[in-house]
Amino acid sequence: MNRLGSLVADLPEDVNRLMVFGDFTKALELIDLYMTRNIPKVLKDRLIFEKDRIRRFKQDYIYSFDEALSIAQKEIKDFSKEDLKSLKDGRYADWIYIDGQVTFHKRFLQNSIRVHPILKTRLINPKEDDSSILDETIDEIIDKGEVKYFIHVKTGLRLKNEYSRIGEKIRVHLPIPRNAQQIKNMNILNTSHNPKAMAHENHPQRTIYFEEIVKGKDEFTVEYSYESHIKYNDLIADNVSKNQPTFYTEEYLPHIRFTPFLVELANEIVEEETNPLIKARKIYDYITQNVQYSYVRQYAAITNVPEYAAYNLKGDCGIQAMLFITLCRIVGIPARWQSGLVVNPNYIGCHDWAEFYIEPYGWVFADPSYGGGALRRGNENRWNFYFGNLDPFRMVANSEFHYNFYPEKNFLRQDPYDNQEGEMEYLDRAVFYDEYEVIQEIVEVSKMK
Repeated sequence: MNRLGSLVADLPEDVNRLMVFGDFTKALELIDLYMTRNIPKVLKDRLIFEKDRIRRFKQDYIYSFDEALSIAQKEIKDFSKEDLKSLKDGRYADWIYIDGQVTFHKRFLQNSIRVHPILKTRLINPKEDDSSILDETIDEIIDKGEVKYFIHVKTGLRLKNEYSRIGEKIRVHLPIPRNAQQIKNMNILNTSHNPKAMAHENHPQRTIYFEEIVKGKDEFTVEYSYESHIKYNDLIADNVSKNQPTFYTEEYLPHIRFTPFLVELANEIVEEETNPLIKARKIYDYITQNVQYSYVRQYAAITNVPEYAAYNLKGDCGIQAMLFITLCRIVGIPARWQSGLVVNPNYIGCHDWAEFYIEPYGWVFADPSYGGGALRRGNENRWNFYFGNLDPFRMVANSEFHYNFYPEKNFLRQDPYDNQEGEMEYLDRAVFYDEYEVIQEIVEVSKMK
C-alpha cells in the first residue's frame, strides 16, 4: 500500500480541471465514472490516490479569506485586508481554490511570519530568537574539529479519545534512531508496551512496532538515547579525486525522477563545471538563494516533490532536500536522504536534510533549508557551514525517501515518503493524523567531553 509507482501517470484532463478549480465533489464523481471504464491499472491506482489527495487537501486548507484575516489580526498589529492580499500575492501565504474560493493553509500565518522580511516586527507578542546555540556550536565545530552530544528523548503517539475503538486491535510504528555516520551508542530505554518487532538498526526507515487492543486513553511511547558525533569537513575543491563513484546516482521513482524540466535545470545550474564538489555547491547555492522556505501541504498530496520545489520555488526542509538530491544525481553526484528530528536543549521537532558523496571526503551533509534560512538573515558563516556539515542536534531515523516499514503497514501511510512522528492503523483502515496527538519530549541534551 505504500508503493506509489502510479504517480508517474497524469490525470485525465477533465479531472485535472476540477482539481485546479477545487471542485472536489465533482472531481470525486468523475473519478468514480472513470473507474467504471476500461482503463489501465496504473491510471486506476492514480485515480484512487487522487481521492486520498482530496481528503488531505481538505484537512490542510481550512481558512476562508475572512477567517484568515481574523486569525492574522489577533497576532499582527494593524493587520488589514490589503496585508493579507499582499501575503497571498507575494507567495508568503499558501492557498488553493476550494469550490472556486481562495482557501488558506492551516499554517499560512506561521509561514508568513517566518519568511516575510518585516512581518515579525509587527507581532503583538514577539518571540525571542533562540538560534544563538547554533552559531556557538558551529563555531566550536570549526574551531575544535569535532563535538559530541548525548541525547535522550521520549516520543510517541496518543490516540484521541473520540477515535478510540475500544476492544479493537491497533498497529503502531514509532521512529527510532538508526545507524548513521554521526549516530553512536543507540539504546532503547523504555517503551509503553512490549514491542512486537523492532527494525534492524540499518533499516532505511527504522521503527519500533506495537500491536495492542485499544483500551481508551491509549498512549504509545518509546524512550531512547544516543550519541551524536559531528566532525568538521573542510571541503577543498582542488583536493577532489578525479575518479568518483556512481552509486546513489540513479532514479528512485516516483520522486527522484529525471524529468526533462529537472534535467534542464540541473544543466543550467552547473553549466560546464566538471568538479563534483563545485557542482554540488552550485546546486546548494541555487536552492538556498531561490527556493523560499514554506510550510506545505502533506507530502502525500504532492505527486513529484522535487519538481514542486523547482516549479514553485518554495518548499519546506524535505522538499528542498529532495530537490538537492535529485539535481545532484542528475549531474552524477551520489546523494541520499536523511531525516528524523532536531533535538537541542531548547527545541524538539521534525526535520529533513541530505547527504552527498565526494571522494576523498566520503559522505558529507547538505541542509538547504537551514542554509537558506541563514542566508535570509545575512548569516553567511552558517550558510556556508550547512554545505558539507551539520550540527549535532539531530536524530536520524530515515536514510531513504519512500521506503516501507518493517513490518509493513497494511494501509497507505499518513506520510508515505518519510517518517518523523509515527503511524497508526486499525485492521480495516489507517488512523489519520488528525485522530492522534504527537509526543516529542526532551529528557536530556548534554555536551560530551
